[in-house]
Amino acid sequence: MKHLRSLSVLSVTAALALTLGACSAGPAAPEDTDPGTTAFPVTLQVPGVDGPLVIDEEPQRIVALSSDAAIALHELGAADRIIAIPSGAANSALNPYADEMAAVENVIAGENSPEPEQVLAWDPDLIVVTARHTGEQDASDVLSATGVPVLTLTNGWSSSDAVIENLDLIGQTIGATEEAKAVAAEIEDGLAGIRARSAQADSVPTVAILSNQAQVPFINAGSSLVAELVANGGGSNVAEQIGITQTMPIQPEQLVAANPDAIMLVDVTGKGESSFDAVLGNPAVAALPAVQEGRVEVFLGRDVYGLAGREVVSGSAAVLAWLHPELAE
Repeated sequence: MKHLRSLSVLSVTAALALTLGACSAGPAAPEDTDPGTTAFPVTLQVPGVDGPLVIDEEPQRIVALSSDAAIALHELGAADRIIAIPSGAANSALNPYADEMAAVENVIAGENSPEPEQVLAWDPDLIVVTARHTGEQDASDVLSATGVPVLTLTNGWSSSDAVIENLDLIGQTIGATEEAKAVAAEIEDGLAGIRARSAQADSVPTVAILSNQAQVPFINAGSSLVAELVANGGGSNVAEQIGITQTMPIQPEQLVAANPDAIMLVDVTGKGESSFDAVLGNPAVAALPAVQEGRVEVFLGRDVYGLAGREVVSGSAAVLAWLHPELAE
């Protein structure tokens, strides 16, 4: 991220931002405020972020620096306010609303790390970023110093609870609290029904969750939303059973040792099942019962991966229909 540390030209706006942050306190809503709307200014304490976030007016020009943020803004009915998205949000294999976002005027070539001068040139009044990695946190810190409000989401969208929390934070920030509550209720109610059905299953098959975001297939492990979807659908992540605790490249011999009951192929690039040939093409892997008996399924990333809204429910339902078709609606 060249130039990210050379922001002396922005020192005046940075000082102004610090002054606003120190002096602001969330005022009471005017008496004539509609109870279903958000009164601005808004002051939020975002989990994992030092200091309050102050939004003076309802944002109308929003830069989404991460794909999940762009999806969430669409879920809350604010797609028409997005003025910039990362290239990942334009990927139809990853974003269910990619076609609708084709009209967004600015596409950031790299995820989460544009030049601050470029972002400021778009004249945003809100920037939303997911700080999963060091570079993303650096971008958040530097852009926060420009005086433009930056909502930094720190929970990684790693569970349905995290999705609901982030929708609530974005809703408060953009004046869409009621929309956020409605989507949250849909997610909670939908997942409750799916979990109740999967609890009736006679068995809990082990599932190897493979994804193709790199040159070689990765096995997904640890705390992740896709692993929760598998659990919602009545399965368990086989990675834990073979001692893999973080998402990493998978070797054929590891998959053979795991001998999963089923193999889930998550296509985030749109390249299809052939992009997993480095593992599935191995003779020992091809001889696994899961492969021989047809328990290998391709899921598009937009349906089960990097989710930021209602697809948490539909993705869980799709997994349930795959693993336990007798229990699916």
